[in-house]
Order: sequence, then structure tokens, then C-alpha cells
Amino acid sequence: MDTEKRILIGTLALACALSAVSCSGKNDSTSAQNEQSTAAPLVSTVAMADKQTEPQLVKGFYGVENNWRWTAGQFTVVLKTPPKAAQVGATVTFNLTIPAGAAEKNKGISLAASINGMQLKSETYSKTGTYAYTFDVPASMLATDSVKVDFAVDKPLPPGPVDKRELGVVAHSITIASK
Repeated sequence: MDTEKRILIGTLALACALSAVSCSGKNDSTSAQNEQSTAAPLVSTVAMADKQTEPQLVKGFYGVENNWRWTAGQFTVVLKTPPKAAQVGATVTFNLTIPAGAAEKNKGISLAASINGMQLKSETYSKTGTYAYTFDVPASMLATDSVKVDFAVDKPLPPGPVDKRELGVVAHSITIASK
């Protein structure tokens, strides 16, 4: 085989390999969202109306409505690990509103947070209102540049005849800060 054929075959093989790598996962919306969230510089505070931090809302968040967002029953955010948190731990604060009538109708709504499958704290709200849900994150869980926090609402509002979305809570902001 002459040199020109070898170069052509090598170039075609490289092009095929690169196209396979660049196309993998593109049809999976979760993969696309995760790729987006790592492309933008991460921050430790995500305000729901801030378009620059929107890529950090990995799943379960709906569009902005009056500077806040509805969540689904399960939702995930990625936050930048604050300085020194890997040595001293951190506190996450999630500013939220329990929607009118939802807590009373369901005899309380519980919100739980976990990182890497380890549940950190659960809080139950029995009344409509605005709350700061806070919990500590051990230093051992903060060894990387970012942390993915999963939240779950135990009794989300089911889709209705007008609003077809499952609705968890109203999210205002989520922050992680070193202790």
C-alpha cells in the first residue's frame, strides 16, 4: 500500500472516531444539559432569574416566572464548591416558597436533599410561606470543584387540566457557602 493511501485511510479513520465521540449522547437531553452546565463558569449562588447561571439547573426546573421558578417533584442543581469547603464543610441554603394551599391540602410537604445518593436533611413544611431550607454538607463530600445536589418533594402537585406540569415548590435561589 502506498503512502497516499495510508494517509487517506488514517484520515478517514480519525474523522470517523472523532464524529462518533462528538455525537455520543447528543440525543439525551440530560447529557446535553450536563454538557451545558460544565461549559459555563460555575458559581456558588444560583438565582432562579439569572440566565447566566441557568445551565447549573441540571433537571427539574421550569422557566422563569417573576424572578422565580417552579420545580418538579425531583430537581438537581450543580454548585461551585466554595474555597476551603473541602477542609471545613459547607452549608447549602435553598430559598423557596411552599405554594398556597399545597401544604395544608397534603398535611405537610417534605423536602429532602442528597449528594451522591447520601441523604443529608429532610424538612417538613405544614403551612404556605417562604422558607430558607438549610443543611450542612460534610467536608468529605466537597473534594471536587463542584457539587451536584439532588432535591425531592414528597408530595408534588400533580398535573392539572390547565397546567400540565408536576409542581414541587417555588424556587428563588440556592447557595453553598463554606462554614
